[in-house]
Amino acid sequence: MSLREPPVRPGARWSAPPPAPRLGHRGVRLRRPLLAATGGVLLFAAHPPLDLGWIGAVALVPLLALVRDVNASPRPVRAALVWGLLAGMVFFLPLLTWVARFGTAAWLLLALVEATFVAGALALVAAWGDRPWRGAVAVVAWVGAEALRSQVPLGGFPWGVLGYSQHDGGVFLPSARVVGVLGVSALLVAVAVCVEEMLARRPWRTGWRWLRAPVGALAVLAALTAVLGVPAPPATGKRIDIAAVQGNDVELPPVVDRTDTDRVQDVAQRMLSTTRRLGEAAEGPPEVTVWPENALDADPRQLPELAAIVTEAQRLLDGGTLIAGTLLDGSRPATFRNAMVQYGPGGTIADVYVKRALVPFGEYVPWRSALGALPPLRAIPRDGVPGGGPGVFEVGGTWVGTVLCYESIFPDLVGDQVRAGAQALVVSTNNASFGRTPAARQHLAFSQLRAVETGRWVLQAGISGISAVVAPDGDVSQQTQLFEQAVVRAQLPLVTAATPYTRLGDVVGPAALAIAGAIALWLLVVGRTRARGGRL
Repeated sequence: MSLREPPVRPGARWSAPPPAPRLGHRGVRLRRPLLAATGGVLLFAAHPPLDLGWIGAVALVPLLALVRDVNASPRPVRAALVWGLLAGMVFFLPLLTWVARFGTAAWLLLALVEATFVAGALALVAAWGDRPWRGAVAVVAWVGAEALRSQVPLGGFPWGVLGYSQHDGGVFLPSARVVGVLGVSALLVAVAVCVEEMLARRPWRTGWRWLRAPVGALAVLAALTAVLGVPAPPATGKRIDIAAVQGNDVELPPVVDRTDTDRVQDVAQRMLSTTRRLGEAAEGPPEVTVWPENALDADPRQLPELAAIVTEAQRLLDGGTLIAGTLLDGSRPATFRNAMVQYGPGGTIADVYVKRALVPFGEYVPWRSALGALPPLRAIPRDGVPGGGPGVFEVGGTWVGTVLCYESIFPDLVGDQVRAGAQALVVSTNNASFGRTPAARQHLAFSQLRAVETGRWVLQAGISGISAVVAPDGDVSQQTQLFEQAVVRAQLPLVTAATPYTRLGDVVGPAALAIAGAIALWLLVVGRTRARGGRL
């Protein structure tokens, strides 16, 4: 007799208790997709355009509850993969709507690739099951997945990292000076773990004494946040008078003909027209004027009309430094370099910084020999050549670091510029191809995190918007609208001291990825051992 079977009275027949509801029960079938969809919606809502940053602390609660639910199924890892993929698609499809301007297939494929990382993170937590330290495994699984998708495929695409949901402030944002954006993600996941644990224990049924462990974890988390919230490095007391010219007020199609010299001259002429405001300013021209990425979409040395525009701009600026986004020829035929160029007297080139992180299928075609003949990719006849390393511009004893558009989503590249001596940063962007989608607003959120991580003032310079000034605490001022001609000018304080994050680089991401990999390997070994009946 089983120890669970009740004693059988003489003359009576024992009947087993009613079976538990099967996993195919209608309630289960509805609950799991609902939890997956809710988690995806909350993740999306935490980022621009909805930008409900406070949701970032609880966005993973439905997904953690989902994993707890699938752990009761015969194949929890497979179930977590399926529902995690759904959650990821619900998250990334609306977040990346701007990619649809380049084709529905590109939009769906990118969303699917990014969603697989969400599925992988949930699958790892499901594989861990109800073992101790489940919450810690959830943190390293999620942050490890974010770290991995920041590197692969094709150099990574960290759009939608949870930490960016805090770009407009909050208790966790200052910790980015120590642990970076992935560290902010880790803190947010830890909060979600505690909230989900409290809800799972149902204190209204079992008694509030069961809350002691989650409340203790939250207390430790609060103390950790206070320790990590170090102040921004002090300014030197010196400032640089710098301006960004947002001159393009024309909405262009997503893909433009780079050989169309009429378009190139028209954009440059609009930049020049807007620059006249600086030349006519009562306080005189600034020390540095920035024409953003693709303001000069050809080399002025090869196009006399562009050279004349640069010369006129320098005359208006009365000796001030002009740094302009320029396309230069590459080192090989049919290649180019996307660069920020510091122009000297007479339109000569004084210094150059070449973009290092190029956009796959935008600035180059991976595996061109196999894919280059596809109709959508024929519009990219030339491949960009990446720059070799960091580089800062010297302006009257001040060092200004620039990054170009896509580069600003990679903290290590921006950190390189600061380690190379940058006392202030310029993020030069061309988001014109994305129209009036949320892409530009999401891009500004990246600059806010870079300002906090590095402790530097950042000038966001967009050729068609958004342009703005970002303080080292992430505060934004002088924010422009899309497709308006505007000038953003500020006396940016200079900073030479480094934040802990700038000195150490990203520690949280690689550590989480390594631990998550070790956990996955250990679970694989344990699973195979059990499958063999315990024989090694």
